[in-house]
Amino acid sequence: MSPVAHSAVGLLGWQKFSGEKNLKTLLIFILIANLPDIDFTFYLFLGEKALNLHQYFTHNIFFVVITAIVCWPVFKSKTARYGILLVAFSHLLLDYFTIDMVDPKGFRLFYPFSSRVFNFGIFPNLLKDNWAEVFSFYNLLVIGLETALFALPVFLVYRKEFAGYLKEKELWKI
Repeated sequence: MSPVAHSAVGLLGWQKFSGEKNLKTLLIFILIANLPDIDFTFYLFLGEKALNLHQYFTHNIFFVVITAIVCWPVFKSKTARYGILLVAFSHLLLDYFTIDMVDPKGFRLFYPFSSRVFNFGIFPNLLKDNWAEVFSFYNLLVIGLETALFALPVFLVYRKEFAGYLKEKELWKI
């Protein structure tokens, strides 16, 4: 999935679980929802030889649990802490249902204890082999689909709350 779907789930998690509605907690929920894809930045610097690193070290239960726990001190309530853990796990769930085009297809859920890969791809994946693919019409369609299936429903269900947050000065405090 792209950052659109992961961010939408982070936004939903923030709305449902965070008692503190401010920019800092919102950014943490969205960051945690996207963090396992930090390994893709290696591709930007190392090129194709780094593609086999994507989903290797950061797409497993140990990484998501550790990153969620690192963020726990920011949140006062247990609800927010468990919410951040659920949002972290959501990344793995969404990627499980995304078509993986790079071998090995899937991610190592129990790495470093197992190298077994998991994937049940039904959602299209973004093309990323070169800049032409990144900015392709196909990718625009994929992002449109993710927006329609993930972001739009969140915004529609919570439109009154989000409109209220935008007006409040508290949201913009970090």
